[in-house]
Amino acid sequence: YDLDKSQVAEYDRLWSEYQSSQYENGFDSNEDYRQLVEGMIVRQFLANQMVENTIKLSDEKIEDGDKVVIMCTFTDELQKFKEYYGNKCVVYDGKMTSKAKDKAFDKFQNDPKVKVFVGNIVAASVGLSLTASHTLIFNSYSWVYADNAQAEDRIYRLTSTDDVEIIYQLFTDSISEHMYQTVMEKQRILNETIKKENKVSKSNKVVKKSSNNSKSKKSNEKSYKIFDDFSKEDRFIL
Repeated sequence: YDLDKSQVAEYDRLWSEYQSSQYENGFDSNEDYRQLVEGMIVRQFLANQMVENTIKLSDEKIEDGDKVVIMCTFTDELQKFKEYYGNKCVVYDGKMTSKAKDKAFDKFQNDPKVKVFVGNIVAASVGLSLTASHTLIFNSYSWVYADNAQAEDRIYRLTSTDDVEIIYQLFTDSISEHMYQTVMEKQRILNETIKKENKVSKSNKVVKKSSNNSKSKKSNEKSYKIFDDFSKEDRFIL
């Protein structure tokens, strides 16, 4: 997606205010420090701007009869989705009690009226099996590849026979593009390492095929989409 002029102006305003506060407190502003802090500021800003696009995608999936999992990084995002979807949505984050988390999980999995699960990417990326949904949308995502991969696996289970769809969204000419490229490069390196380890492992053992596999089942696949402009022309990553 492209940031419009008003969104760009708002970001510039936020940065100017932050820079002024640093001068007032006696801190020098250099490019290295700006890049470090700007990353967090702009990520929060872009995450909030992305909410509207995520809602559009989610509504399309819901209209098709599917439930949707939305992953977020910041609290503001979760609240915006909760305000929009109301009782059709459950929220899952690290501030909740274990009992509240269990209740949110159960409602999403078993209540047909609950269509959306909005999770904090850290709190909701481990130990949950959100198989009531076949679609996961990242409203924002982590610099850490493992966090994103764990989040994806909440709806992608090896024992499932259904395909799932993972959607990443970017704003062009923004830190989100750089983040996505960085995360995908980490994934490529990890995949190459795993392949090398598997080759070594297979060379040291005999792999037996079970006769129980004579009746093949439909294998589940994970497809990726990246949306990076308002026309929503998608490019498949894998």
